[in-house]
Amino acid sequence: MTKKAGSPPPPTETDSTAVEGTTFTELFAHVLEASFATFSSVSRVRVRPWGAIFVAPDYPAVHDANMAWVERIPKSGISQVLLELDGEMRSHGISFRRLEFADPEAAYDAQEALVGLDFAPTRGLAMVRLGESACVRNPDLMIREADTPEEWAVFDAVLSEIHAESGFSAEVSRELVKRYHARRRKLGERMYIGLLGGVGAGAVTLVPRNKIAFIAEVGTRPTFRRRGVARTLVEEVSSIGLQMGIPYVGLSTAWENEAARALYETLGYRPVGELRGFLKT
Repeated sequence: MTKKAGSPPPPTETDSTAVEGTTFTELFAHVLEASFATFSSVSRVRVRPWGAIFVAPDYPAVHDANMAWVERIPKSGISQVLLELDGEMRSHGISFRRLEFADPEAAYDAQEALVGLDFAPTRGLAMVRLGESACVRNPDLMIREADTPEEWAVFDAVLSEIHAESGFSAEVSRELVKRYHARRRKLGERMYIGLLGGVGAGAVTLVPRNKIAFIAEVGTRPTFRRRGVARTLVEEVSSIGLQMGIPYVGLSTAWENEAARALYETLGYRPVGELRGFLKT
């Protein structure tokens, strides 16, 4: 079968493969549920027949907190979603527009119309730990859960430096850091820091859900790259998630980030679904 350029991959045998009684489709649904909970945790959720709109007036610069979550395209078309999203965002002075689709095929169906309106497609990969890890840990990395003001300050500094490297403005970085702490209180999200020589080198967070422990944030300070910081952090936190009695550990990563995908695969993570969205800034 010939696949159209840019279309979702055709179904494969893994779509129905059971993993300890759970299908890949079900695992993907668990990642979507955790993503929905994480994105919407500190936003006002406006439920719609086609999905939901998230609005966070306290974090107007954060794309993940202000967007449309599309579960199905309404009969009137994607224009109905855009109309309702625009109304909510304008009322709060938010200039960007973001849509995230629970169904990658629905996103593909809407792509031509959205690209024609200057939306840029985004693509990600949902992954769940299903195999054995081949992790070589950095024995010098000390991992601590951040639960004191001093440890939170280290966590904030690590993430702020990573934001700056990514080109985020100081305003966006401040809102993101504030939102991490608000999420922690709302979701019970657990924050971990990795220390090398007593200095914050990396950070990772874990969101416990009923079926999956979701790794929501992973980052290494630029000056500590290529020293096994992210690998060791993800390996440790993955083990913590399973020790909590949660059946699976999952995460999502940008489709084009081949280095991250390769890293996660060495830690036993396998793709279970495709994440698609659109952003207009």
